[in-house]
Amino acid sequence: MEFRFKKNIVNFSIRDFEPLTDNDDTIERKITLRDRIKEQINSDKIKKIRNDYKQNLFSVKVIYYLNANTLVRGKHEKDLDNMTKIVSDVLTDYLSDQDKVKQEKNGLGLMHDDVDIHELHLIKKFVKIDSDQGLDISLYKWGNKKPKQDNA
Repeated sequence: MEFRFKKNIVNFSIRDFEPLTDNDDTIERKITLRDRIKEQINSDKIKKIRNDYKQNLFSVKVIYYLNANTLVRGKHEKDLDNMTKIVSDVLTDYLSDQDKVKQEKNGLGLMHDDVDIHELHLIKKFVKIDSDQGLDISLYKWGNKKPKQDNA
């Protein structure tokens, strides 16, 4: 299998953070992840990425680091798809559909919508202690958006 990672746009590495799934308290989980990422990028850099890549589609690579040495069921048995929904929403303008309806931009805003993600590469790795838990997120240019066609 070949991946289309073209141009790396930005990388985030977060540790001492338990990757969570998209279930109860979803908005709080998204806010927590968004705030941890904001510690690594300033608003000017976000605006530059948003402006430079507004006509692009994206590839996203996420490596999840989960503690395998735990007695808590579900702590290392998390589904990649449920963890990734939180990540993809955080990268966009809106953390939820309700925010989109209200036009409350509260995501990172690196891309307008997660429909612009055309490729995902997801990896689960296991670590031995909670402080090594976390995730690495890499955003890549995948290709260009096609101009919308008039149906007139």
